[in-house]
This record gives sequence, structure tokens and C-alpha cells, in this order.
Amino acid sequence: MPSVILNWDASPDTNIAGYTLYYGTNSGSYEQVVSAGLVTQTTVAGLTPGTTYFFAATASDSTGLESDYSNEIAFT
Repeated sequence: MPSVILNWDASPDTNIAGYTLYYGTNSGSYEQVVSAGLVTQTTVAGLTPGTTYFFAATASDSTGLESDYSNEIAFT
């Protein structure tokens, strides 16, 4: 099963408690969630060959407030 390594820029906010990666097979509709902790890179494994996946990340602060989605990227 294919995998992809995704990296993103850290939030400039100094109160970030973690990042979450969302992905799915429809643009803007994310069925899967990966908690990345405080790192700005994660590997998503178990992808179906030939399928296009769409990814977006968010940042959350220590109060649980989550940012809007990042710009979406696609991977096939």
C-alpha cells in the first residue's frame, strides 16, 4: 500500500498545542483524521494505488480552539 509524507509550515502562534491532518478522496470532504502532535510532518500509509487523496491541516491552541483548514493539496 502506498504512503505519503506530508510537511507543513509551523503556525506563527506561540500557543499551539498540536496539529491535525485531515484527508479523504473528495476535495473539501475529509473522512480521515491524523493527530500529528506538535510536529509539522506526518506519514499517511495504507493509501489505495491510483486513488487521488486530498489533504489539509489545522492547528489547535491550548484551549482547544482549532484553526481553519490550510490550503488543500492532492496526491495520487
